[in-house]
Parts: sequence; C-alpha cells; structure tokens
Amino acid sequence: MPIIVRVKILPKQLETKPDEIFDTAKGYKLIKYYLEPIAFGLNAIIADFSLDDSEKGTDGLENYLISNPLVGEVEVLMVSNASTKVKPK
Repeated sequence: MPIIVRVKILPKQLETKPDEIFDTAKGYKLIKYYLEPIAFGLNAIIADFSLDDSEKGTDGLENYLISNPLVGEVEVLMVSNASTKVKPK
C-alpha cells in the first residue's frame, strides 16, 4: 500500500521556481504542492509525494531532494497511509 509523505522544501535561491525542483524528482510521484510564504518573498514549498511502503521510510526521498543543487533544506512534515485522508492546508 502506498504512503503519502508531506515535505517542506526551502529553496537555496529566492527566485527558484517549484517546477525547476520537481523536474528533477524522477522516481518519486509528486501528488501536489503549494507555496507557503515565509518572509521577504521567500516561499517554502509544501509537497505531497506518494511512495511505495516497501521503501521502509522517507530517507530515500529526503536524500534525493536534498541532493538537488536548488534545494537548501528538506523537512518531513507528515507520513500517512494513502488510504487515510490527508488534511489539505
């Protein structure tokens, strides 16, 4: 059964667009994302990914995202079974 992982991504640069980050996120299914304003034009990207539960954790996704040169920081906010309704913002 798939799991849903919600992550907060902080780009390294103010002008980085989410699509530039997610174009490189091959192998992980992006369900949706939205921007969360932080300050002075900087936005965090809140993204939901679908992972196969055979991965046994979120380390693979976290490492994959943080290895992107456009990404400054990654924080896992929530992990849930796909059968559970994930509360939207």
